[in-house]
Amino acid sequence: MKNAMNPLKVLALFSLVLIIGFTSSCGEDDSEPAPTETIMEIVKNTDGLDSLEKYLEFYPDLVATLGAEGDFTLFAPTNSAFAGLLATDGFPQDITLINPDIIKNVLAYHLIATRYESSDLTAGTTISTQSAGSEEIVVNDDGTLLTGSSTSDILILDEDMKATNGVVHTVASVLIPPSVGASLTPILGTNAGTLLLGSNFTILAEGIALADAFASENSLTTLTSILAGTTKHTVFAPTNATFDAGSITAASFTGQQWYGIIANHVVMSEVTPDQLTTGESFNTAYTADGTTYGSLLVFNNTDAIPAQNGIGIYLDGNGDVDLTDQTTYTNFDAEVALPNAAENDNGTIHVIAGVLSPM
Repeated sequence: MKNAMNPLKVLALFSLVLIIGFTSSCGEDDSEPAPTETIMEIVKNTDGLDSLEKYLEFYPDLVATLGAEGDFTLFAPTNSAFAGLLATDGFPQDITLINPDIIKNVLAYHLIATRYESSDLTAGTTISTQSAGSEEIVVNDDGTLLTGSSTSDILILDEDMKATNGVVHTVASVLIPPSVGASLTPILGTNAGTLLLGSNFTILAEGIALADAFASENSLTTLTSILAGTTKHTVFAPTNATFDAGSITAASFTGQQWYGIIANHVVMSEVTPDQLTTGESFNTAYTADGTTYGSLLVFNNTDAIPAQNGIGIYLDGNGDVDLTDQTTYTNFDAEVALPNAAENDNGTIHVIAGVLSPM
């Protein structure tokens, strides 16, 4: 016959079971629930991130990454952060008018391929981003972020918003890659800023970059330094649409050719719309020998040459217009499409339909 268990032992065992069960239950209640949203879904569903969502939607590959499996980190600028950027002196008021490659690179700078929770953001930590060249973000001693922005101590607001594929931290300013900050800050509010940042001038911007490389290699003044300089000047600027119509890409010309072509669109004085009258002539920055400059001739609308792609003011950049009969001018190179398209601190830009090649 089996021995009966001591009643005191039974009571003690029962109490132990209750304690273990209670402790286990409390642990389950206190545990953090598993995340259910991806980083992209957090951006869409979080108040105050509408601007970020809007700009990300222009780049399906970034949206796909933020919704994909992985363990990413996103520093998410708030609506106020974007408003502050747009309020910067000389910055375009509509971010969608900026070169889309620049916007994408800035957005990619907010994305990291590995997970950084707040506990990982210790003083001196350098974080490689998904921007071109994997440019870095540095954590300051006080936990703020150092980037290429003019704000050197960017605040992290809401931390550790956990997603199924990583973590989100909201930030008080838009993070600017150091290379972008260094190159763009000096040109804001200048003709260079309009042409190098503008979404309608991306081919011209590529041409300027090639021309500047040629200029630097040959000890010439770069076009960017002219377009960002303090000397007042006027640019007659073709847009992407004009280059596309002529099947012209950045690769169509060498850096030397681009230097001559673009310089022939720059007059080193202010030219107002009322000066664009028949017979006016302006020297351009193009020079073949250091002393002989290009010449821009102006012709107004007549019954024989009505407006076609602009306002009926025609330009000749290489001197081959037939001047024998002023009612049947031929060989125009361009027409003024939009005078005073941009008025900057150092001059004016008139948009033209056509290319003023000096050749």
